Amino acid sequence: MTTEEKKQGEQTIANAIALDILNSKLKIPPMPANGPKLMSLIRKPIDDIEVDDFVEIIDSDPGLLSMILQLANSVYFKGVDEVISLRSAIARIGLQEIIDSANLYFFQRMFPKIPDIEGFKAQEYWAFSWSCANAARRLGHPNLGMDVNPGELYIAGLLHGIGKLILAIQYPFEFSKCIQTASRLNLPVHAVELDEFGTTNTNIASTLLGVWNIPSRVCNGIEFQQNPDLAPEKDRNIAALIQFAYAVASMSGIGKNGDGCVTSVESTWIAGQSGLPLSKKEIQDAVVKEIQASLEEKSESITGIAPQKQETVSKSSKPKTTGANPSKTGIFSWIRSLFH
Repeated sequence: MTTEEKKQGEQTIANAIALDILNSKLKIPPMPANGPKLMSLIRKPIDDIEVDDFVEIIDSDPGLLSMILQLANSVYFKGVDEVISLRSAIARIGLQEIIDSANLYFFQRMFPKIPDIEGFKAQEYWAFSWSCANAARRLGHPNLGMDVNPGELYIAGLLHGIGKLILAIQYPFEFSKCIQTASRLNLPVHAVELDEFGTTNTNIASTLLGVWNIPSRVCNGIEFQQNPDLAPEKDRNIAALIQFAYAVASMSGIGKNGDGCVTSVESTWIAGQSGLPLSKKEIQDAVVKEIQASLEEKSESITGIAPQKQETVSKSSKPKTTGANPSKTGIFSWIRSLFH
């Protein structure tokens, strides 16, 4: 079976799982009206954003306003006086930071509660996603020459693991087995998902994010983050930067992503290229150090999770056969059998 045929098989299974989810009791929540507005703002250069436009969005959403005021009065941002208005919060936190945080809080509250799964908790999941999103935004800086919209990188980083969240909610028993197997064998969880489901969380996420009309570049960046070389050429850079950001977030020790190992920058597609600024070791080291310092400063105030020191780094995040039990139930299992 060729790589292309294998990828097609995985995507077919992902489509079947997505259909199974959409037809199940789990209802993927529709995108609230403020969602497209927030994502439209985050994709704009900061100098092109009107504060009044952001204020109008948040003023219509008391829940988001409350979260933003809480952030403005957190340990990292706290000043002498208590912040009690949105405009004061913007002045204290900064417009870019506050728009990014609003998107985090917006997506956080959209999903049902995650079942109790050892090694995969909601707060830790979102803390890792926040780390990945912030790393991705920094990697989109023009001085790195990757020509990807930083706001789209932030959204892709924030939503990169939505497929894990959906699997945890819809198939908690099977997904819990994936988490435990990955931990036991020191593997990335997507390698175990291939054995358990016949596809990975990124394929499922890309399919389901279409329900929300997320931009295709973001969906492709998420789908191909594990193998940027397989991405359409026009979307290869965003996929590669999400993979790199994932490694930076993994090394940060902020939150947990379900993996049984730490992903290294050296294992990424970008690290194996030549001619890219970010492929140069000295630039990699400087950028990673800068991102890590920023994440460590803000993580506890924004996510409630402090960084944990990481001791080991995996040399490769390529999928391996795990020896998981191939006997499964459900429609996706039947389709999976057609490709094995």
